[in-house]
Amino acid sequence: MSNILNKMFLIFLADNGDDPFASLKDIGNKIIPSDIWSFVIQIAATFILVLILAKFLVKPARKFIEARKAYIASNLSEAEEKNKQADANLQASEEKLKQTRKESMEIIESARINAMSEKNRIVDETKQEVNSLRDKALKDIESERNKMREDISNEVIDVALLAASKVVNRNINDEDNRKIVSDFVNKGDNE
Repeated sequence: MSNILNKMFLIFLADNGDDPFASLKDIGNKIIPSDIWSFVIQIAATFILVLILAKFLVKPARKFIEARKAYIASNLSEAEEKNKQADANLQASEEKLKQTRKESMEIIESARINAMSEKNRIVDETKQEVNSLRDKALKDIESERNKMREDISNEVIDVALLAASKVVNRNINDEDNRKIVSDFVNKGDNE
């Protein structure tokens, strides 16, 4: 890079002779005229140019910059408003979520209580059914036992009568025989 700069400087020196700043002096003489009227006209032209540029460039540029500032400010205020709205929506959503969780816990608790009461009801019904079946079975057993006693008693009476009639070889009144044997069997049951 420094090599390129050295070459450019040598070319510059070669064109202007011995004075490296000779071309700059020529430019200075052209910019600042030696005559005062030329200088005043040049200043006036520069002032007029500045006024024209101010009217046609600076004012529209300022208007554009002001419009841009207003647009950016409105976008910022709109963004802030949307952020506030989003925060409010988020808070409302969180509140709704808390309420929903609370309701779900209440539903679960209610379902648990209902399940427990249903379980207790079913257990009570089952106990009552078991008790009624047991009572019925006991009654049936007692009834069968009484029936069997009666049947056995009748069989014993019949056998006793048959044996007594063979032993005695005569037939006593059937009702009297039954009464005697029945008293005997009942007496045996009571002992």
